[in-house]
Amino acid sequence: MNTLFAGLAGVLMLLAAAAVWLLLRRPAKPQAPALTTARRAAHADAAQARPITRTVPAQATAATALAAPTLPAELAGFQHVLADTLTPERRSTFVAMFRDVPRPPKLLQHLMSPEFLNTADSSQLVELIGAEPLIAAKVLAAVNSPLYGLKSPVRSAGQAVTYLGLNSVRSLCLQYILITAFKADTPQRQQVLDGAWRASSLASELAQQLCHRLNMPEAGTTVSAVVLSFLGRLATAATMPQGMLAKVPERDFLQRSRAELGLMGLCAGEIGRLVMVHWGLPDHIAADAADIDTVLVTPFSALDSQRSARLALGYLCARLGEQLACGERTDLLDFDLHHSTAAELHHLQGGLDDARLAALPQLLREPRLSGELQRVLMALNRR
Repeated sequence: MNTLFAGLAGVLMLLAAAAVWLLLRRPAKPQAPALTTARRAAHADAAQARPITRTVPAQATAATALAAPTLPAELAGFQHVLADTLTPERRSTFVAMFRDVPRPPKLLQHLMSPEFLNTADSSQLVELIGAEPLIAAKVLAAVNSPLYGLKSPVRSAGQAVTYLGLNSVRSLCLQYILITAFKADTPQRQQVLDGAWRASSLASELAQQLCHRLNMPEAGTTVSAVVLSFLGRLATAATMPQGMLAKVPERDFLQRSRAELGLMGLCAGEIGRLVMVHWGLPDHIAADAADIDTVLVTPFSALDSQRSARLALGYLCARLGEQLACGERTDLLDFDLHHSTAAELHHLQGGLDDARLAALPQLLREPRLSGELQRVLMALNRR
């Protein structure tokens, strides 16, 4: 009997041990309510950080950028805000800041109209410039400056177009239209405006040179968009309160964008978008110009495929134009785009495998290109 009880006890002990083992092996029951709440909160945060726009894909956001494992920390912590996501009340507030800025002459609308961009010839441009004596005088003064080293002076817009070409003269017209729209009331403000104008001059020259070397289609559209991409910087420099203006760094596009966003709630590029719409420029023109700055936060693969190469090239020209204008760079001979560690170039570098941009790093280091840019820089310094 004792043996029987001992055997039964042993079996029971084995069964108990097995039951305990099975319980330990059983997966823990998920905390469904808490997990759902956390996910809902995460989705809500992501939705707020994912602005939707008719021109920039939804992937072009800080929320998406955070998912990239190689994203620089300073870029991961920056959230770009698109003007198209603002409430009507907020948009009106920004537009009201620039209501006293005089509207540009009709020449701007003509120069940027689809008809002109697609079919214009030199005679049409000469006719348009002739209707704006102030702009015509500034263009002639620029053409006769040491920048071009002419042996005899150019005396008409027609001669200027013949010598420089349609795209170059149109770019000059756009630059002077923008700079004459904004006035400075202090030396500090004038210095910032001059810096932005110098940067736009160098950026547009670089864009023209690279469009030609890359056989980029729609070169005129690209160069014009580069010039117009500086509109927001000019507008904020002309209207921002003096104390705020001093807090915006001249160098480092990412840091400047961060300061503008913190001080105003929008970066200069998005303010430029609002000003262009307020001025009555077509939506696609405003988008081509303002979307250039969004390359800062947009993976190349997320850009509109038809415009991605143009936007990337325009963005690079704008950033290098700024660096040359403020003395951060003296030339591009030692600029290695492939291996640059600048956070502002992170997403742009993702497009260098694109066949349309494959030659870009090498072209930037050509001595002849640096020579052209030095010529422009020296001429600007003499003004």
